[in-house]
Amino acid sequence: MSYNAKNYTEQGGEVTHIGGKLVFDDGGSIAGFPGAENQAAETPNSDSASKVRTSLNDLLTKLKDAGIMIGDTWSVSVLACPTPAAMPTSETAANSGHATVTIDGTEITITLNCKVSELANANHGETWGTHKWLGFGVRTGLGSVVGVKFTDDTGASATLTADDATEASGLGLSAGDFVLYIKAEQEGYLTGKKGFTLKGNGYAETTFTMKIVEPTTQEG
Repeated sequence: MSYNAKNYTEQGGEVTHIGGKLVFDDGGSIAGFPGAENQAAETPNSDSASKVRTSLNDLLTKLKDAGIMIGDTWSVSVLACPTPAAMPTSETAANSGHATVTIDGTEITITLNCKVSELANANHGETWGTHKWLGFGVRTGLGSVVGVKFTDDTGASATLTADDATEASGLGLSAGDFVLYIKAEQEGYLTGKKGFTLKGNGYAETTFTMKIVEPTTQEG
């Protein structure tokens, strides 16, 4: 007779599956379960309704960040070449003008009207170097990008600041947007294996992929 256990631990002990009921007997407890930050109680005053609303929203954010409540879903949109004259170089502006951008869920598609090899080399200075740069405005849907954690596909992370909001403003974007430049010739863009991850207060950590689509070549 065979028996399939609904509750079991995988080999190595790192993952346990609960397919049946988990019962805590008297005296049982959970250690290491994520806990939300403490939310201070409000005291009654003439502004109680406003303070309660703010405190409730703060509490919801803390529950989401602790993983106890599902985080909000990002409402991201992307546009190519915002305010061309304000981009780092005329070559970057020209390259970005060859692109149109669509987004489906977390999949960002960059459609070029020329081959990547035909894009101009643009010099973004000693730090960033000369590449076939494309520039984008990323609209997060938030009121401000300050505090949003941005992680690229190499795992390098940065917390966006007021400087990022100022940069976005210089390209005609809003305080909830940031500017993103990519090296179009990098391996992975044509196969959709490049992208970035966003994490914000109350928002689920979400990875967005970026894929470049070149025009097809007709033979004949």
